[in-house]
Amino acid sequence: MQETNITYKNLGIFLISLLLINIAVGFYNSFSKKKESKGLSVNYTIKNTKIFETNSSDVTVDYISESSEMIEIFNKYQFSVDNLLNNQSANLVIFSSLPTDFMDVQPIIERKRLFINTLIPIIYSENLQILNDRKKILDWWRESDGENFSRDFWPQWLFELSEKYGSSDSNLGNLLMRVDIIPISLALAQSAIESGWGTSRYSREGNAVFGQYTFDESKGLKPKDRNENDEFFIKTFPNLSESVRSYLKNINTHLAYADFREERKKLRMSGENLSGFKLVNFLKDYSERRESYIKDVKEIISSNNFQKYDKGNVLN
Repeated sequence: MQETNITYKNLGIFLISLLLINIAVGFYNSFSKKKESKGLSVNYTIKNTKIFETNSSDVTVDYISESSEMIEIFNKYQFSVDNLLNNQSANLVIFSSLPTDFMDVQPIIERKRLFINTLIPIIYSENLQILNDRKKILDWWRESDGENFSRDFWPQWLFELSEKYGSSDSNLGNLLMRVDIIPISLALAQSAIESGWGTSRYSREGNAVFGQYTFDESKGLKPKDRNENDEFFIKTFPNLSESVRSYLKNINTHLAYADFREERKKLRMSGENLSGFKLVNFLKDYSERRESYIKDVKEIISSNNFQKYDKGNVLN
């Protein structure tokens, strides 16, 4: 009888121990999932839409991952693309990445809308900074009565800006050809094509929305369908703003897009708005598909009415 009591007692201890282990495992799994989710968190910044506003209020969020949370933030700060176009929005919501549940957003038209709402504030903000730099150059040039001084007599900020844009001569007109915006319609259409409207592995894993190449394996993702003899990778970025910034600099500095910059200058001098639909004709070297790529970009611009982002005083 005493032996049976001991057996029951041992069994009870065993069951209690098993229960405690299950609770501990459950707690650990919950903690691990939370920690993993935080690794995929999306931060955001609120910026003012005034072109030359230098102050911005940064808002860092510890954990935002779902599309519904992003939409709530857009609503909280009263941002919409239509309000931006009509100069009714004072806030730009700059998200660091697309939401972790982006692929689950349905219907597809809502997913595309979220992609547009996420990318436009970033493209707009980066273009504003370029306009700020452009205005600074023009103001200094006017104060110098339009003369082209030797680089030895340039202020430090101007020298650094010319270095940033890969310009080595003292002709400020040549520098201004590089320090200019890329129309929102064009940048948005190219990002949609290159990232599959944000669904590509490169955009989801590396914030790569423009398909830029790198030959540094540590800075890129290897394409699964890459030819055996190829050595390029798709360049990754810590956030979407860096991706957009790199794209803008690429178009503004690479030798392959010199004709693009020349045509943009002509539009400027004639007083016309910078049209993405017109300027894309000079980006044949952006893709190996060349003419068919240009056709696809134009189709995206037209079918989604992206031309409206280039009209009026949105960024010109």
